[in-house]
Amino acid sequence: MSMRVTGGAAWLALIIAIAIPALEIVGIYQIAQKIGWGWTLLWLISAIWIGATLIRTQHSDLPARLKQAMERGENPFGEVWASGRRLLAGILLILPGAGSDLIALLLLIWPTARAPSGMPPPPPPPNAPRREGDVIEGEFRRED
Repeated sequence: MSMRVTGGAAWLALIIAIAIPALEIVGIYQIAQKIGWGWTLLWLISAIWIGATLIRTQHSDLPARLKQAMERGENPFGEVWASGRRLLAGILLILPGAGSDLIALLLLIWPTARAPSGMPPPPPPPNAPRREGDVIEGEFRRED
């Protein structure tokens, strides 16, 4: 089975690939006109530095966070989901422009407590501590 991109879809992708950077450049120019080129360059350099730092920390910290989540008996997919969002935010911060920085900011402030709904939790590892539920410990004996 082969996947072909139709002519219309290819043109649309090309237009989007050209339009988004052009809009970002226009946005940077307008921001620089309002706040000055020095502050704009400081913002762009800071965003690139923060983005690179986010990418580096997500790459090095994910295995430890996954291990901790599994030791607590939690769903490790939540950590993968949060780390993926932070990684995407880092990539967007490296791209210059207010639009990509705004999307990155939204990804960073999004609540990270839960994974997307619809994903069943994996079974706990065999050595995970058991959570107390509605089970009552005791012995059973039938009397007739």
